[in-house]
Amino acid sequence: MCQIREEWGIGLPQMCFGAGFILYIDIVIFIFGKLHDNRGMKGSPAMFLLIVPPSVGVVNLDLFNHGASDFSPFGEMLLGWVYVLLLLLISHGPNLWRSPSVLGEYWAYVFPLAASTTATIRYASALQTKSTEVLAITMIMMAILSLLLVLGRETFHMYRCFKREDQWKDPLFHMEKYSTKKFRALGEID
Repeated sequence: MCQIREEWGIGLPQMCFGAGFILYIDIVIFIFGKLHDNRGMKGSPAMFLLIVPPSVGVVNLDLFNHGASDFSPFGEMLLGWVYVLLLLLISHGPNLWRSPSVLGEYWAYVFPLAASTTATIRYASALQTKSTEVLAITMIMMAILSLLLVLGRETFHMYRCFKREDQWKDPLFHMEKYSTKKFRALGEID
């Protein structure tokens, strides 16, 4: 690990962590404050991305601990926030069943669970207790389940696109003149 504090004489990693932490708090307050205005955001894949920064923060705080045998108390608090946020977002129900608005939209459900699973595994390997190992295994199973659900949903949507019953939407390229209905009207689809 790079010893920036010792070599440069300044705690740059800690300063960056502090700045990122304060900005994250500001973003969370802003987003949750706007949820009552935009009900469509509940269960949105973008909301799950809020899990990633504190998950990365947990790993970062463990690295700041310089190989200590225990886990940072602040890292444990941050991991607790990850779990509360995860439960809150799952209770709103992921919107996996509607057609994706853009290509690859649902992969935003997979990455945050992988990040929180990584933080949990790091926590379990530091404490090495039965409870933390069960928690890590549970998170691994959730991450695998999310991967399989998203893969299945994307495959189903791709199948519907191949049959021209649906289409991939792209925010940069609009398909109005090539819509499925017009293909049928022009006789291009059997």
